[in-house]
Amino acid sequence: MWQVFWVFAVLLVLIFTGLPVYLALLLTSVVFMVGMDLPLNLLVIKMFGGVNSFSLMAIPFFIIAGNIMAKADITDKIIDLSDSLVGQFKGGLGHVNILASMFFGGIQGSGIADASAIGGMLIPAMEKQGYDKDYAVAVTAGSSMLSPIIPPSIAMILYSYYTEIPVSRLFLGGIVPGVMIALLQMGVNRFMYSKRKYQIPTHAFSLKKLFVSFTRSLGALMMPIIIIVGIVTGIVTATEAGVIAIGYGLIYGFWISKKLKIKDMPEILISSGHTTAIVMITIAAAAALSNVLVRMRFQNEVMSFVVTTIGNPISGTLFLMVVIFILGMFLDPTVLIAMLAPTVLAIGNAFGFDAIHYGVVMVILMQVGAITPPVGSFLFVSCGVANLPIEKAVKPLLPFIASVMVVIVISFFVPLLVTFLPTSLT
Repeated sequence: MWQVFWVFAVLLVLIFTGLPVYLALLLTSVVFMVGMDLPLNLLVIKMFGGVNSFSLMAIPFFIIAGNIMAKADITDKIIDLSDSLVGQFKGGLGHVNILASMFFGGIQGSGIADASAIGGMLIPAMEKQGYDKDYAVAVTAGSSMLSPIIPPSIAMILYSYYTEIPVSRLFLGGIVPGVMIALLQMGVNRFMYSKRKYQIPTHAFSLKKLFVSFTRSLGALMMPIIIIVGIVTGIVTATEAGVIAIGYGLIYGFWISKKLKIKDMPEILISSGHTTAIVMITIAAAAALSNVLVRMRFQNEVMSFVVTTIGNPISGTLFLMVVIFILGMFLDPTVLIAMLAPTVLAIGNAFGFDAIHYGVVMVILMQVGAITPPVGSFLFVSCGVANLPIEKAVKPLLPFIASVMVVIVISFFVPLLVTFLPTSLT
């Protein structure tokens, strides 16, 4: 196990030097492959094999579809709808931020895109109303967790790829925990509103405004419905659903909202290509490092310790959760899924847990690392949008992180919250 310790030590040192995550993964792989006297052409083979999948083609398609919808001014419609639903409560814009992230997750599936799009509009708006900047960033970063959970989720697609669990069932399994996180974070927002002694005017509820905003956003909200229904009924695969989402996005942008222009397409494709490249090179690099860890028997050692040494399903799972939480503070969720998904599945099966229940809970836990310092990508984006040092956002973010952890624990001990929809609808 000392070899594994040095692998993570080298990886973390490289990350803290400021290298991109994928490059840190690759350099760590090269160092230990040379040390283990492995041929370096294996690096290329494993990298290519890590992304050579029809299932993973769903990722760029959903990214393109999400960017098309964002360019079609879907963000402002989602915010208007959220405001008409919850803007009348104390803590209004904080509630709007959280609810908008939940709706946005049903279209984009990326926490980074959520933090950028929603944060870009609502952080300045919250500041203007009188919220502190650090708090506005905390709400944005915390609620961006919803995008990788609410389907269509890129994280669930990745977990499905590594474990061969039907992505439709993972999508459905994430809905109830995602809604629970949103509701609990709204409760946190209301509590913090009072604790910080905010006195911000709210508007009265208007049924007319709700009807108008719902009507305006209905076209956009149809996209996740089309995607989920298509996948769950088996009419299309996740990859094919991504293509349909692009087609629907183009129809919506050009003919329904009429905000999308031909001249916008190059920018959309370039931006989508950039995001896809980051995701795919990270997956490829993680596949290379994962192979190194396999040869060091890391995954087998973890499974053996959890299943054989600890033995108890509850204690073993809680230990695994602690390990994932700690690793998530330093590693991107994409890397965690690539390295640990098969191990998580094997441990869940060994303990007799339902594969959907265990997988969804662990995928949500893996996403927590994206909002925890020192390497939280959603947190970094939110702070970047607000031009706020990351250390100033950590304290107000803690209650929102705690809300996610509470839902994870509840979902683990009450499996029906995760399995009810997949069992009922598939």
